[in-house]
Amino acid sequence: MRTNDERVKAVERRTEELVRQRKERRVRVIGALAAAACIVAIVGLSFYLPGIMAASADGGVASTGMTASIFNQNGSLGYVLIGLLAFMLGISVTILCYRLHRDAVEKKNGQQEEKNGQQGENHRQQEEKNGEKTE
Repeated sequence: MRTNDERVKAVERRTEELVRQRKERRVRVIGALAAAACIVAIVGLSFYLPGIMAASADGGVASTGMTASIFNQNGSLGYVLIGLLAFMLGISVTILCYRLHRDAVEKKNGQQEEKNGQQGENHRQQEEKNGEKTE
């Protein structure tokens, strides 16, 4: 039979576990939404850029002075934009992988601490029982 202190500790552990699970679920959803947004942005721009490049080649885009003159009258603008977007996607994936790894390590450490805590509590309970038997 558990004492009141043991019950309180069990409730606190369960509360901490529920809070941790909720936090993990929120992080997973945010990560998935961020990855989906990046993919949608890249796919959307990849469909939109050919039209921009065609208008640029036909002279449909007004050129104002020497603004970005390196991209004037050639088709490299699309490649530069796609390169930048791919770089940003790479950064996003790297950050996502880093966070997933960090969360896995924290989860592993938390499970080890919980296991050690339970072993210590079981040892304490056994000592109490042994102390009662000797009296």
